[in-house]
Order: sequence, then C-alpha cells, then structure tokens
Amino acid sequence: MWVKLLLIAGFMWVLQGVMTYFQIKNFQIELKKMKKKGITGVGSVKNVFGSGAIVILSVDENGRIIEARKMMGVSVFARFTPLPELKDLYYWEAAGAIDNSKKILMKAVAIAADSISKKMKIDCSALTETFY
Repeated sequence: MWVKLLLIAGFMWVLQGVMTYFQIKNFQIELKKMKKKGITGVGSVKNVFGSGAIVILSVDENGRIIEARKMMGVSVFARFTPLPELKDLYYWEAAGAIDNSKKILMKAVAIAADSISKKMKIDCSALTETFY
C-alpha cells in the first residue's frame, strides 16, 4: 500500500514539473510577442497562500500602452489573457485603472509600470510605493 502511495505521489510530482515547464514556455512565448510590439515591462506578485499575478505591458515610445496581458491563478493551468481596460492608457495611469478589489493585479501592474519607467529613464517609484 505504501509503495502505491509513493508511486502516485511521485507521478503527481513529475506531472507538476511537466505542467510547470509548459507554463514557463507560455510565458516566454508571450513575452517574446510583446517585446516585438514595443518597450516591455513585467510585473509579478505572488502570495504565500493563494493566487499570484503576472502582468506584461507593452508601450510605445510615448509611454502609451499598446497591449497588456495578465496571468492570474493558483495552478499551473493559468494562461495569459488580454487586459483590454489598459489599452491606450499611459503606463503610469495603468495601476489606477484596475478595480480596487483586485489588489494583487493592481500591484503587478504597478511593478510592470515601474519596470517600464526604468527602461525609459522616468521615475515612477512613488506610484509603485502607493500599491504596497
């Protein structure tokens, strides 16, 4: 009986590793697509218990968001989905456009915006501190 339980646990562990690999590949593909569109910023927030969020923002040379994508969830089955409410906003306005009930998403957007500001040599640190 213990052998069967150990085999099942081992199989589940290997399966989780395989699924994690596919999730990482999905992230790499999405990031590559977004980098082709403009200046890219990535924001990532993970709770100890509960869901996490990853946001990728792509902006033009003026700081206007061309495309925004998010991945939220707890499991390895989460995939990127569009974040249309941020399209055509300036990246420094993006975190304020997210619904207050979605704190984890708001933090990820603020981190992505801060990442873009560093690439564009603009200080947005006060914006990021607001959402922590």
